[in-house]
Amino acid sequence: MDIKTTAHNRGKMQRILFSGSIRHQLAWSFGGVALVMMIGLAGLLFELQRNFLYSAAMQQSKSLTTSLANSSSSWVLANDIAGLKEVLQGFVDLPDLERAYILSLSGEVLSSSRPDEAGLFVTDAQNQKLLSAPPQTQVLLANTRQIDVAAPVMAGLRHVGWARIEMTMNGVNANLRSVVTMGVNFIVFAALTVLTAAILLARRLTRRLHHLMRVAAEVEKGSLNVRAHISGNDEVGILAHGFNQMLDALCNSERQRERINHLYAAWTQSADIIVRESDEVKLLNEVCRIIADHVAFKLVWVGMLEPDGWVRTVAASHPDSPLLLNIKVSVDETLPEGRGPMGTAIREGVPKIFNNFLNEPSTKPWQPMAAAENINASAAFPLMRGGHCIGAIAVYSAEQDYFTPDLIDLMRGLTEDLSYALDNFDREKLRLKAEHELRIAAAAFESQEGILVTDADNNILRVNKSFTQLTGYSADEVIGKSAGILKSGRQAPEFYAAMWESINRDKYWQGEIWNKRKNGNIYPEWLCITAITNPEGAVTNYVGTFTDISQRKADEERIKDLAYYDSLTKLPNRTLLFDRLNLALNASNRNKTHGALMFLDLDNFKTLNDTLGHDRGDQLLIEVGRRLQSCVREVDTVARLGGDEFVVMLECLDEQEIEAAVQAHTVAEKIRSNLAEFYLLKSNIDNKLQPFVEHYSTGSIGFVLFLGHETSSEELLKRADLAMYQAKQAGRNVIRAFIPEMQEALNLRASLETDLRNALDRGELSLHYQVQVDTSGRPVGAEALIRWNQAERGMISPAEFIPLAEETGLILSIGYWILKQGCETLVDWAKHPETRELKLAVNISSRQLSQADFVERVCAMLAETGANPALLKLEITESVILDNVDDTIAKMHAVRDLGVNFSMDDFGTGYSSLSYLQKLPLEQLKIDQSFVRNMAFNNHDSAIIRTILALGKNLDINVIAEGVETTIQRELLTRYGCQKFQGYLFGRPVPADAFKQSLLVGQEKKPSMHNALDGVQ
Repeated sequence: MDIKTTAHNRGKMQRILFSGSIRHQLAWSFGGVALVMMIGLAGLLFELQRNFLYSAAMQQSKSLTTSLANSSSSWVLANDIAGLKEVLQGFVDLPDLERAYILSLSGEVLSSSRPDEAGLFVTDAQNQKLLSAPPQTQVLLANTRQIDVAAPVMAGLRHVGWARIEMTMNGVNANLRSVVTMGVNFIVFAALTVLTAAILLARRLTRRLHHLMRVAAEVEKGSLNVRAHISGNDEVGILAHGFNQMLDALCNSERQRERINHLYAAWTQSADIIVRESDEVKLLNEVCRIIADHVAFKLVWVGMLEPDGWVRTVAASHPDSPLLLNIKVSVDETLPEGRGPMGTAIREGVPKIFNNFLNEPSTKPWQPMAAAENINASAAFPLMRGGHCIGAIAVYSAEQDYFTPDLIDLMRGLTEDLSYALDNFDREKLRLKAEHELRIAAAAFESQEGILVTDADNNILRVNKSFTQLTGYSADEVIGKSAGILKSGRQAPEFYAAMWESINRDKYWQGEIWNKRKNGNIYPEWLCITAITNPEGAVTNYVGTFTDISQRKADEERIKDLAYYDSLTKLPNRTLLFDRLNLALNASNRNKTHGALMFLDLDNFKTLNDTLGHDRGDQLLIEVGRRLQSCVREVDTVARLGGDEFVVMLECLDEQEIEAAVQAHTVAEKIRSNLAEFYLLKSNIDNKLQPFVEHYSTGSIGFVLFLGHETSSEELLKRADLAMYQAKQAGRNVIRAFIPEMQEALNLRASLETDLRNALDRGELSLHYQVQVDTSGRPVGAEALIRWNQAERGMISPAEFIPLAEETGLILSIGYWILKQGCETLVDWAKHPETRELKLAVNISSRQLSQADFVERVCAMLAETGANPALLKLEITESVILDNVDDTIAKMHAVRDLGVNFSMDDFGTGYSSLSYLQKLPLEQLKIDQSFVRNMAFNNHDSAIIRTILALGKNLDINVIAEGVETTIQRELLTRYGCQKFQGYLFGRPVPADAFKQSLLVGQEKKPSMHNALDGVQ
């Protein structure tokens, strides 16, 4: 058979075996493989059995030979042939024994299983070789037909001969033939069994494989959602599982490919926006929108780090997202808000991925909001600016495990582009700033300041126009020359040495310097010198900028005058006075001599201003300053504090206090005398010269002595002021020296003022109520009177603290408190039949009535308390209407329109004006108790009372008399026509509860004349 035929037959066989269905292929393959395996297994078993039998035969031969040698050793040594025959006789019946014999060392056969060989000498090559061999077991022949083994015969350690046995392999070969027969039978049986099993298995496998084929066909058509529904742990089941996993991987890969493509598209579009957009906020918002649109993220937003560690939202794809509106993010890892993706990404500067957002412990603060928004994965990517992380962009997905390495890499690339864009914004800002600074520098070089640029050797390289204007030198005259050309020579070399030391050390100097113009004029300028260095730190140039400060220095001198001198009189002001006073105290301490400080206040200066005008008032102040200076020495000081207040300081008086006081008093008398002389005052108003006016003026003077630093400057001035106040109280144009009793009174007054300021808060103030009755004694009203029960002082008279309250302004808060308490009392009275018709009079101070919001506050008080305005009566004094009459009358009418009545207290004691009286909306006049007190004995007081009653009747204003303490006074008042009364005769001022109780029980306390003056109204 040729090679071509053989190849053809081989190909035909392959087509038969492997071109059919898998079922046939499996059957033939399994059958063929099983047959080959069985044949191989049978061959392997045959070979193993053959080797075992051959090995056993060999081992048997060696054992028999060794046994023969051991059994014959003594007989060989004794040369006992008979014994040797007997030994060999035991081996003759061995199966497969071919021959056994014993040789001496000389080659003689001593005994043999073949009797005819005994006594012969061996001559063959094999035995000859054996005789010369060492005394150990020798295998002389071993093959499939025969085994020949020789063993040394030893007598102790002495080698005396050889024992040799030859065995045939007939029994072994017979056993092998039996094994072959059994193997062939096994192979045939096994082959048939395997073939049958292969056919059955092929049918089972191909049935599930056909299902896989159908699934594969569907996949081929493009459907990636089909799956193989095959279970089991066999290969087909594993194959089906792997096939399904492959389809899952294909779907995931397809989704990832689509996501990557979409993200690439978003990146591309964002890159285009980055190139075109010049507004940072718009860029960030647009990028967020693009990413959200292309990748279908639930939310994309950009947060920027604030200085306080919190993250502020600056851009978002969905600005109205509930999650974004309520989110709080920090970079502080100690806070729960600082452990999420955004805060961690900013803090660490690397992307932070949370693919299982709702189950991450660190995202717990946002999980409820995320669950409501169906957010299951989140990632944040840091935004860098200038090499520092300044914020991050956060993206949220509805799909868990959404962020794969590829997507993360793409997002990282996109954010890197965005970071580059932010850096570009900064670079653009720096570029614009640099251009702006260049423009400024160019403009600055031609500014109003003089500028010169020199080289490192101080030679002038360039100057501007202002330099030429300020110095008189043109550019051509100074370029190339040393800047020292401008030196004035006014300042010492030490000044320039210190200047250059500063420049060399700090590369900068500025200060005042005197330079010289071209015409030789010396002028002050403010010069700034800056050293310009190269990268190596060496100075290459100096730039000097300067301005002429001649005008500024002149202004400073004028400002100094304004700071230390009075602009009108040119006398020292308070600041300079205190400076000189401190110096005088130091001198007094050194010299142990007294000094004096006088405080002078012009009498009735306000009247002069109001009547003759402020222009003449200023003339008077100037002249007073001159007269004061003429009365003292040059060493002394005359100062004006303001208004009509002057201070004279006398130095170097006597060492003895009495003598010094006499000296000071003498100067004060001189001043008082000079000031009392007449003044000729002129005025120039509207450029029209007015005639001279002769005017007389006096001054009240108070002075205090000083010695060293026993008393501070401020305290000395206070004491002098207090002495001056005492002088005014004494009748004006009076001199008073400070005595300690004045200080004690002042301290007492200050203490009283402090206590009064705290009285309201401490609840020390209260209202007492004094009943007002008609001619029948029936209560018609009451007056609210304030009382102060101080914790340490006890009851303090209103006559003592009310003037103080007026002076300090505390009367405002106290007055409104009284008004509120009175309104609340009316509300309480309205609840009881005995008091609901009573009117309540409340005193109002002039300071209250002068307040712009007086009417509004009364209205608010009534609304707040709910008091009946018709039962409220506000008592004012005549002095109230003296200031700003029209405004006061207007306010009174406005309050009267609210339903509130007015009563004029202490009528007849002030400056009553009938013209004003008829304009006031008064409901009542109150006769002062000073007229009532002596009316029974003083016809003058009695006449005034009758006049007031007649006036009230004519003006239709009811009249009430206060201070009625006796029945005689009541009877006289009744006879004169008075209808209402108030005084101790009817009741003392008592607290609210006691007042109401006295009305409820119908009792009225009527004190006698003896104790009528014990209380205070």
